[in-house]
Amino acid sequence: MKHLPSRPAVATFITGVLVIAIFAATTFLIRTELRRDVRDAIIDRDASVLYLIAEAQLREAEADPSNHAFVSEMLLPSVLKVVQGMRGVSIYDADGNLLQVSPTTLVPTELAPDDYARLLAGDRVSRFMPEFRVDRYFMDERGDGRPRVEPMLEVLLPLQAAGTGHAVGFVKCLVDAQRLQRELASIDAGVNRRTTQTLSIGSGLIIIVLAGAYLIIQRAQRIIAERNERLTRANFELTLAAKTSALGVITSHLIHGLQGPVAGLRAMVADRANDPAAQEPEWQSAANYAERMQSMIHETVALLGETSTATSYELSGSELAATIRDRNQAAATAKGVALSVTGNFAGTIDSHRGSLVCLLATNLVQNAIEATDPGRHVDVNLTRGAAMLTLVVQDEGRGIPDAIRAHLFEPGRTGRVGGTGLGLAISQLLARQIGATLELLATSSSGTAFRLQVPLPKD
Repeated sequence: MKHLPSRPAVATFITGVLVIAIFAATTFLIRTELRRDVRDAIIDRDASVLYLIAEAQLREAEADPSNHAFVSEMLLPSVLKVVQGMRGVSIYDADGNLLQVSPTTLVPTELAPDDYARLLAGDRVSRFMPEFRVDRYFMDERGDGRPRVEPMLEVLLPLQAAGTGHAVGFVKCLVDAQRLQRELASIDAGVNRRTTQTLSIGSGLIIIVLAGAYLIIQRAQRIIAERNERLTRANFELTLAAKTSALGVITSHLIHGLQGPVAGLRAMVADRANDPAAQEPEWQSAANYAERMQSMIHETVALLGETSTATSYELSGSELAATIRDRNQAAATAKGVALSVTGNFAGTIDSHRGSLVCLLATNLVQNAIEATDPGRHVDVNLTRGAAMLTLVVQDEGRGIPDAIRAHLFEPGRTGRVGGTGLGLAISQLLARQIGATLELLATSSSGTAFRLQVPLPKD
């Protein structure tokens, strides 16, 4: 049968998936923001260098008294010469009009309105374009008509007059960005690697923590279940003890009331032992019943005495087997049934459990003898394990009818003529008193087997 996962396991799994999903989403969000900030800082780095160069050239031009105007010719060579990888420069005046381009193969372009507004506000503009169409912006790159794509960095800088801060012009630079592209790719790879490591370590820690929490919850549930089981067992034993105590009181009164009449009946039978009428079968049956009843009364009185005085001693397997055999051999012989009792196991059992086992065994054996035809066998087997004493009573009778089998241990249910149906009910109640289980092991037309399992205390 396929076992379904427990609720704590399902809850822990769902919680783990949700926590890992939230952790992964948060990590990717942080990774995206960090990547964007690093890329922006790297891209803006070249813009800062170009701005410093252009500003220095502008200040040099402003310091020359002979030059009172914005001189684009001074800026172009300086920028192209200093900055490595510079592909082209466009100079614009304060109104955004194009003044000059370098090299001459650079296609003149106007400033975009958004860029012009940002430049007027004093901001620098940097754009990394990984697929820049150089054939559209450089005339010398228009060869066979096929599109040519290269990584390019576009930088737009405002040129401001010293002191006033007013814009006197603008510069747009196109810089070869192959080195920048490799640098950004290396940064992306590092960020991705760190993100993967963070996700792996974080997910592993989450799994470890949740697994530990699940094990702790499982252990707590197991402890609670064990305590509930012990509490249920204690309540059951208290209820059983109360019932047994009441049954003991009733039994004591019953035994006290029967002792006198049974002793008188036994004495009367003994006095007429030499009477010819006493040799009749009916009289012999009455004598046997009287003897058996007195024996049962003595056994019950002895058991009640041991229980009340807490007297205890040890019984071996052979002693238990001999006691069971002695109590039932006469009935088996009278019926013509062969009785076999084996119990030569190692170890001992306390007298309280042993006495109850003998009582239960006697009841089961008597039932087996009654159900077995003359010439057949009744086998009793006693075995002792590390923590369990097992008694099996097997007869060769005709089996138990289905109608009685379903209510076998209920009072008043019996398949024997003249029976009360109390024997098995009382036997099961006595078995429960010592934590034992009495069950029907098997029944068929070839015989019936009952099994009694008695738990033994730990040494």
